[in-house]
Amino acid sequence: MRIHDRYILGGFWRNLLLGVLAFTVIYVTVDLSEETDNFYDNNAAAREIASYYFYQLPWILLLTMPISVLLSAVFTLGRLSRENELTALVASGMPLTRVARPILVSAFFISLASLAFSELIVPFANRRAERIMSIDIEGSRKQDSFKYRKNLHYQGEGNRTWYAERYDIKLSVLMNVSLHEHKGSRLIRRVDAKKAFWDGSKWVFMDGAIRDFHEAGETVTTFQRMEMPHLPEKPEDIAKEEIDPEEMSFFELRNHIDKIRRGGGSINKYLVDLYFKFSFPFTSLIFAIIGTALSSAKRKPSMATGFGLTLLISFIYYGVLRIGQSLGHSGVLHPLLGAWIGNFIFIAVGAILLYRANK
Repeated sequence: MRIHDRYILGGFWRNLLLGVLAFTVIYVTVDLSEETDNFYDNNAAAREIASYYFYQLPWILLLTMPISVLLSAVFTLGRLSRENELTALVASGMPLTRVARPILVSAFFISLASLAFSELIVPFANRRAERIMSIDIEGSRKQDSFKYRKNLHYQGEGNRTWYAERYDIKLSVLMNVSLHEHKGSRLIRRVDAKKAFWDGSKWVFMDGAIRDFHEAGETVTTFQRMEMPHLPEKPEDIAKEEIDPEEMSFFELRNHIDKIRRGGGSINKYLVDLYFKFSFPFTSLIFAIIGTALSSAKRKPSMATGFGLTLLISFIYYGVLRIGQSLGHSGVLHPLLGAWIGNFIFIAVGAILLYRANK
């Protein structure tokens, strides 16, 4: 590695660490101000609050890393530009892309590390943070989590959806249960019962009725006891809480999508979130390309200008990102395009800017 590569690399990593620290502090400060009333109302202890933000830290780092990379690239190369060091390097015949290679290579490896980080650490940490907030601080789901679940909704297999007023996890008993079976978007059968329990090998429904829907109307059959050995769901399946996609790893989310697909449910939202797990970590590389191009402009950017550009680009990018996700969730865009549209747009803009700056 040449001397100027080490020089640029050292400046980039120093600025990156400062950016990560600054944006993390800003994020926690803003979030803490929004949650202050919640913490106060629930008499949250300082230890619980500290634990919550400790487990939130991996998600915060993943979210703020691209902004920090952009800021570091702009500050590092902007400083070289203001002190005419960048001009000297380019005048010696070295292309801008070669000057910025240490930054671009670093950003590429940061993207790969972010991808692994988002798969191996972030899901576990998010679940732990959510558990601390809902159980240790709010206490709202303590009973539901260990003893029973209220207002249960579970997407089963074979186009079946389970509803129950209450599910006793320990006894494997559903109260006021309703099992809906669809064919496409049409409801073809509904089983209502006062109680359903697991007898060790199958579900048994008690005191209910079966409604079969057809073109001529509906047929109602009552029963006192009905065994349903064909249902593949087991108590441990129904007992699982719905997990937010952000709290799932790639393989957990993929398995969840397969289950919903088998049940006939809509999977667009989850496919967008699945593809997003790959698209977002590469934002760091895209921002490094944009930062390299912007810092080499003829008008030498000051630190204040560089910081302002960083915030502006970040706001625009995250706005486009959320719009793409929303359009993907609603089915307007293909899930893959919905997850990647922000990256496609900004990599094109970054490539054009870098090409013009490198001429």
